[in-house]
Amino acid sequence: MKWIFAILLVINILFFTVLQLNSSHGREPMRGHEPVQADKIKLLAEPQKAPVMALTTSESPAKSGDSVPVEAKPEICLEWGQFSGDTLKRVTQVLEKLQLGEKLIQHKAEKPGGYWVYVTPRKTLQEAQKKVDELKQMGVQDSHIVREPSVMQYAVFMGIFSTAEAATKYLNQLREKGVKSAVSGPRTQEVDASVFQIKDSGESMTAQLTKLKLNFPGSELKAVECRKPVKEGQ
Repeated sequence: MKWIFAILLVINILFFTVLQLNSSHGREPMRGHEPVQADKIKLLAEPQKAPVMALTTSESPAKSGDSVPVEAKPEICLEWGQFSGDTLKRVTQVLEKLQLGEKLIQHKAEKPGGYWVYVTPRKTLQEAQKKVDELKQMGVQDSHIVREPSVMQYAVFMGIFSTAEAATKYLNQLREKGVKSAVSGPRTQEVDASVFQIKDSGESMTAQLTKLKLNFPGSELKAVECRKPVKEGQ
C-alpha cells in the first residue's frame, strides 16, 4: 500500500507543477512588442480612383507633333451687277464718289459654260506655247491657248465638257499619259456686261450700296467670295 501511495503522491506533484507552469506562461507579457495605443491609431483614407472620364479623354488628343489643319475662311466681298452701256457709266460715277480705291474691282460678268480640262495660265504667251509643245510630246495633240484678256489668259485647255463626270474621266486619261499639271473645273463665259466687287465692306458700306441699288432696278447686290487671281500651275 505504501508504494501505491507514493506513486499517487508523485503524480499529484507532477500535475500541480504543470498547472503552475501553464498559469505563469499565460500571464507573461509579450516581449519585444510595445502595447497598442488606441489613441494613436489613424485610419488611412482610401486612395482615390482615377476618373474614368479623364483617362478616356486623355487618349483622344492627337499625338505629339501632329497638327490639325485649319482651313482658312474665304474672303467675302459684295458684288453688284450686271451693268452695261449708259447704266454702267452711271454706276461707275456713283462708286467713284465713295472713294473706294483698291477696294473696288470691276470685271466682266460671267455665265456658266460647262466644264473644262486645262493647265492653269502661264505668265506669257511663249510659256503657254511651250506647254502646248510639251503636251504634244506626251501624246496630247488637241490643246488650245486662251488668248483673250481675262483671268484665264494664257491658260491651255484640252477639252470642254457638259458634265463634271465627263471632264474628270478625261482628266484621268491625261494622268495616265503623264500629264500632271492639268486640272478640271467649271467653265465660265464672259458676257457683254460688267460687275463690281467691293472688298472689306462693313455694315455701313452694305447699307450705302443697298440704298444705291434702289436707283438701278434689275441690278443684284450679293455677298460672294472675293475674286482671286489664278495661280500659275506647276
